[in-house]
Amino acid sequence: MMRAGSAVAIALSLALAACASTPQAQVLRFHQGQPINRGTIAIQPANPAMANSLEFNAQANAVGAELQRQGFTVVGNPAQAQFVAIVDVQTGERLQAPRQSGLSVGVGGGFSRGNVGMGTSINVPVGGQPQANVASMTTLSVAITQGAGGPAVWEGRSTLETQAGGQSGTALTPVLAGTLFKDFPGPSGQTVRVPIR
Repeated sequence: MMRAGSAVAIALSLALAACASTPQAQVLRFHQGQPINRGTIAIQPANPAMANSLEFNAQANAVGAELQRQGFTVVGNPAQAQFVAIVDVQTGERLQAPRQSGLSVGVGGGFSRGNVGMGTSINVPVGGQPQANVASMTTLSVAITQGAGGPAVWEGRSTLETQAGGQSGTALTPVLAGTLFKDFPGPSGQTVRVPIR
């Protein structure tokens, strides 16, 4: 029978190993493989009802900061912009396979101002029953069109999975925007994993 001290030591070593892993976003982009000219760009929500919400303002600020890094000039009026970026953030939950062992270590991502803080939690279920593991999936999608209602010149989405207790949704937009626009325009039609720094 394992002593309590040994169990704690093993749990801590597992926790440290989990902390050493770098979270990664899955990024997929589409474009024609042609150079994309820079110019003025307006940012709009995919859902027009969100246009004046605080939630969309936070999303637009995060995406706008990355667009400016790529050489675009963000403007407020879509009618006066050469390009329009249409932004959407979706969050869902995915039930992972139950853990069978009596000891499990969960990694939760905590994000603040673009930085990543990894936290761990240790579960020792009573009677060794399997524990359900729920993960949140947050996806940032951006489509850049030529003017309002024009054809798309670039589209992309970035998805990050965080464990229960980690942040999700709009709070992750700065992190997801950073991965989405890394090496813009990026490879077309290819899903790549982008480490979060």
